[in-house]
Amino acid sequence: MTSFRLACPWAVVTVLLVNGCAVEPIEPGWFSLPAQKPILFSPSVVGLAYEPIDFDAPSGHTIYGWFIPADDAPATVLINHGAVVNRSALSSYYVALHDLGYNVLVYDYQGFGESPGFASLGTLIPDADAALNHLQSRSEAGTDRIILFGVSLGTLPTLAQAARAPDGVVGMILDGSFVPESLPPWSFPLLGVIPLPDVIERVAAEYPELDPHRYVGQITLPKLFIQSPQDVVTPFFGAERLYELAPEPKQLVEVFGGHILPSILDPQYAEYLRRFLAQVTGERLGSFLRR
Repeated sequence: MTSFRLACPWAVVTVLLVNGCAVEPIEPGWFSLPAQKPILFSPSVVGLAYEPIDFDAPSGHTIYGWFIPADDAPATVLINHGAVVNRSALSSYYVALHDLGYNVLVYDYQGFGESPGFASLGTLIPDADAALNHLQSRSEAGTDRIILFGVSLGTLPTLAQAARAPDGVVGMILDGSFVPESLPPWSFPLLGVIPLPDVIERVAAEYPELDPHRYVGQITLPKLFIQSPQDVVTPFFGAERLYELAPEPKQLVEVFGGHILPSILDPQYAEYLRRFLAQVTGERLGSFLRR
């Protein structure tokens, strides 16, 4: 089981290279978000029980996801995933969180995975809010306390949500966060943008609600920033800048592995999550790895 868990993200990379991603032109220099459609496997493949879920997005499209319960969970983690991949690429995250004793809700934005529609920067926050609303409507143990977890591109809707201090949300985790000025040219195609200055400016003007500077100073919830010095997609200094702008309480941890790979490659990754989650939920630090 362990070997398969570790191999799954590399399968994601292979599928992306072989199958490519669905994109559509919007205007010169700007296209829809690269969005991987195939669901590679479900949580049952890594030994986890789960509930398939669906709910309506403001756009009128149906959003699909999984609710992965844990026994006597003290809280639930809502994951907003990154660009290109869909929820089936998050196994290293949801396995670690489940092993720590937490419920997890993972879903796909419009145009990703099974969620139909056009993959767009403009639907990220509405879709994330629809997922949060769904979670807030549930009654299982631990769903009354929610931790928002943004990965890469998913850090943008996570910041927007956390700034509103939603009911039941007790903390925020960002893995692979960034500010626009920290992104190297090769990162912009992952956002559907050809890295030309006028194109970048046009996209920023179209979607000001995705500017992380707009929110980070407003977030008074406990915050954990996770970043790898080896990350060349969202370089370390972008997360460091957000951390500097964020008010207390906050933590910044350096992890090994590059972009969105530390959850697989850094043996301390789950320990960092454990300590932060225990602090924000009041759990005993000795409750590591319940499974």
